Amino acid sequence: MKKIILYLFTISISFNLQAQNIGCDDSNRYVDDIFAVVQLTSNLKFGEGETIFGNFKELFLDVYEPVGDDLEERPVIILAFGGSFIGGSKEDVSFLCESYARKGYVAVAIDYRLYDGPLLPLPNAEQMTEVVIKTVSDMKASIRYMREDAATENKFRIDTDLVFVGGVSAGGITAFHTAVLDDSDNLPDNIRMIIDENGGLEGNSSDNFQYSSAVQGIVNFSGGLNDASWIDAEDPPFVSIHDDMDGVVPYAGGFAKVFDFPIIYMEGSKSCQLVGDSLGVVNQLKTIENSDGHVSYFASLPEITTNINYTTDFLVNIVCQEGTTSTSENTLESVQIYPNPTSGPISISNLEDQNISVDLYDLMGRKLATFGNSTSIDLSNFSNGMYLINIVNKETASVNTTRIIIER
Repeated sequence: MKKIILYLFTISISFNLQAQNIGCDDSNRYVDDIFAVVQLTSNLKFGEGETIFGNFKELFLDVYEPVGDDLEERPVIILAFGGSFIGGSKEDVSFLCESYARKGYVAVAIDYRLYDGPLLPLPNAEQMTEVVIKTVSDMKASIRYMREDAATENKFRIDTDLVFVGGVSAGGITAFHTAVLDDSDNLPDNIRMIIDENGGLEGNSSDNFQYSSAVQGIVNFSGGLNDASWIDAEDPPFVSIHDDMDGVVPYAGGFAKVFDFPIIYMEGSKSCQLVGDSLGVVNQLKTIENSDGHVSYFASLPEITTNINYTTDFLVNIVCQEGTTSTSENTLESVQIYPNPTSGPISISNLEDQNISVDLYDLMGRKLATFGNSTSIDLSNFSNGMYLINIVNKETASVNTTRIIIER
């Protein structure tokens, strides 16, 4: 996965000068709506390609910029719409783009190739896998397009070191895969074959491969990954919002549905959070509790504002390199779990006099067991494999998530 080193905790004189150049000397920029008017440049062609059913599709994007902004370099966030990969349009995320632009970002809404076959019968898992791979190709082409503009006309004045991707539902799935998939991942043979047939990991939507498609962060609204284990320790930070009983894209592990029919296995925001935490990848997850809606948190203007602000509060720490925290402000860094691997019994150290809860999860984000306040645990009843031990200090909300291997 992308070897992106974010010096989030190193602040020097040279950094301070850079921060001023990208607007971080203004404490309100990237957090508050400091621009009243947003300018839209529509329908710029950034790529093209064949759909899964062989139809030719030109790809266009819309760019939203804050009017009156004189910064020479601005962070850019590229967003993809939702619609189960069978419907939707780039205009569907205009409300997101306008909001990010008012805060000082350049925001981009993109086309991508949808499933264009018959809906009876519904597409199968292999077809939807290819559709997702094509959408990743399209998003990567849009990233390269923006970097190419910066290197040539520089019409949109983006900072090529601050490129973010995001999306809603299917768009969140697209963004997550765009940011984390690479050759080091343990991909099944059928997925590797589909990737190869569609131009490799960079795709075949455009040919300007001299420009990078790497990103510095992910904004995930109710999306996820086909396999959360594809997240590596060197992957970019991500921020997610998800309903905990989502019936369309699962919050943890389960089948994503089209018209209420299960189509393809997915691991949603909770699974991604647990794996990210276990690897030390900076991330945050806002859970909409006791909600069986899908993207329910965009139902009203106050909710839209609150939840976009949740993401920009996360992103500003990357943009301004002030340091980014994980889900909890304080991590239980001194905790040790041993032996690891284990044949069954494990002990947890350095938790003296702490009011904790200990839970066991699988890599799909499913809670398998709760051990309360115990620091001596027997996992002998669980099969060989990799699991996640999640420890929470109930008083401080500090969290430690550690991968544990059961091996006999």
